[in-house]
Amino acid sequence: MSSSLRNAVQRRNHKERAQPAERAKYGLLEKRKDYQLRSRDFNAKKAKKAALARLAKERNPDEFYHAMTRARTRDGGVRVAERDTAKVLTPGEVMLLKTQDAGYLRVQSDRERKAIEDLEARLTFEAKGKHTVFVDEVEQAKSFKPEEFFGTHENLVHRRFNRPRIEQLAAGGFGEDAAVMGEEDPEAEARRRAEKRERSKLAKGRERAYKELEARMKREKDLKKLERELEMQRAKMVKGGNATKNKHNKVRKR
Repeated sequence: MSSSLRNAVQRRNHKERAQPAERAKYGLLEKRKDYQLRSRDFNAKKAKKAALARLAKERNPDEFYHAMTRARTRDGGVRVAERDTAKVLTPGEVMLLKTQDAGYLRVQSDRERKAIEDLEARLTFEAKGKHTVFVDEVEQAKSFKPEEFFGTHENLVHRRFNRPRIEQLAAGGFGEDAAVMGEEDPEAEARRRAEKRERSKLAKGRERAYKELEARMKREKDLKKLERELEMQRAKMVKGGNATKNKHNKVRKR
């Protein structure tokens, strides 16, 4: 059979072996090409380490060349190379960079101020929330009594949660410890636990909000401080901005 006919026949697609189910936690099954790449990389690193070890072993401790007088090391002998391409910036370029830095600080400070205002508004709303009740007529609004509507004592109307009803107070309890008329013991226990979890959740949420507010206020203060420092540096870079006045300057005499 010629090669053209052999190539025209449909052949079975080659499927690579997959990772066994019990070894699926180890990721994809390593194929031979993957092993070859890993092996070559390992051997190259091994040869490089051996070459460096040989150079260190054969190094002459008395060797000296003049570049050693300007070389610097850090972190236990790591050589620090000098940047030959380091460019000295002009005063105009430095001022431009400082202007960009000041603009970035100003944007970040505005964002922090916005977040602080949102947090303060949310915490104020939580502390001074109101329950609005709508009625159909003006006479009902004038004669409306919130303690009768909520079925509680007039001194407890201002509470947003844990507001006991009259029957709970009459039963000798207060808040989540009070029993509701017709309520079984398991139901009362479940209700008390749910109310306790709700209060704990609200308290944790307020605590996190106050911590976030404190952190953002501190960040805004630091950003404002950095912005003022940059403004002072820019003012000093202006022509004559850093000139000191000396009343004893020499004056040319005729």
